[in-house]
Amino acid sequence: MKPHQLLSLSIAVAAACAMQARAAGPTLYGNIDIGVTHATGAPGGSLTELTAGSDFPDQIGFRGSEALGGGNSVIYDLATGFCGAGDFTNGTSATSLPSNGYCTGGGFMQRTSLLGLQGPWGKLVAGRFLMPVYTNAVSVDPFRNGTTASITSLNRAVSAFNYLRESQLVEYATPTVDGFSAQLVYGFGAVAGSTQSGSLGNLSLHYQHGPLYLGAAYLYNDYRTGTALESGRIPAGSTASTHVEQLFGHYDLHVVVLSAMVQTYTSGFPGSAFTPVKASTASLDNRFWMVGAAVPAGRGQFNLSYAHTDNKEVASSNASLIGVGYQYSLSRSTLLYGGLSHISNGSAAAYGVHDATNTFAGSYGQSANGLDLGLRHSF
Repeated sequence: MKPHQLLSLSIAVAAACAMQARAAGPTLYGNIDIGVTHATGAPGGSLTELTAGSDFPDQIGFRGSEALGGGNSVIYDLATGFCGAGDFTNGTSATSLPSNGYCTGGGFMQRTSLLGLQGPWGKLVAGRFLMPVYTNAVSVDPFRNGTTASITSLNRAVSAFNYLRESQLVEYATPTVDGFSAQLVYGFGAVAGSTQSGSLGNLSLHYQHGPLYLGAAYLYNDYRTGTALESGRIPAGSTASTHVEQLFGHYDLHVVVLSAMVQTYTSGFPGSAFTPVKASTASLDNRFWMVGAAVPAGRGQFNLSYAHTDNKEVASSNASLIGVGYQYSLSRSTLLYGGLSHISNGSAAAYGVHDATNTFAGSYGQSANGLDLGLRHSF
């Protein structure tokens, strides 16, 4: 090879390597989780079924980034749900798949769909993704929203029922400075003729120092109902301010991780619009708290939590949950898990067990129980 040809080839190879170094991705990732769940307390009686995503929702996606120079980069993340166990029927009866057939997320690529920038100054993204109030609850739940023992069975403010993930979001996350960091989210209401109707804001503050983690969060939503409430007394399109306040944290003692959360959830709309309590004209004033513990045991971990919820405006709307579980790592990407839970409902409450994907209805004043065993693989 002539010298000038060798030089040209070297330049081309160097340029290709530089382009590859600037672009990290796309990286394929996902999760498939299949188990067996037994739930009691539903109006139609107990139910046993093969479930998808009990410990973590089934999903597949890809993410990546491209360096822009100066420590800055473009980032993107797209993920869609799917149903690892297939349909919710064995062919003998007709049942419909939730979330438009995707099990979670609501539709194609609606578990996550974001594009943004990040650098030494922090991160700015826009699209559809999980709300900070939800990820805060996951961070202190020993079950991390997995299995029927999860605290989200009672914490309806930050679950698939209300503030889990939203569209029309813009988020700025600060860099961590001396252990402090923050997230600020704004959600567009996208309502014709109004910039306020349907909009939301979520501020979340965090502090990490050694084994100690503390956080606080506030969410405001100019909630707009899409359907009529209370037998038509509240017409579709009505709005009322809705608020969520959180204090949470955990402490790692090495032999056990202790965690706790207190939360208020208020709205001008009736509590029955947000939580499974009997219909009432009273507004929502829900109080929730939990304590939990995670105990490492070799390649496994024992989990335990106790949670309580109550709508102060509706008598006997209280409910309590105790959850226990165990998970065992077969490898870095494969996990065996099991969870057991019991919910005690007041006479005006109908909370049922709820895992990372599936919801089982409860009955007023009756206890609900959940048991699940499964296998989860991530890639």
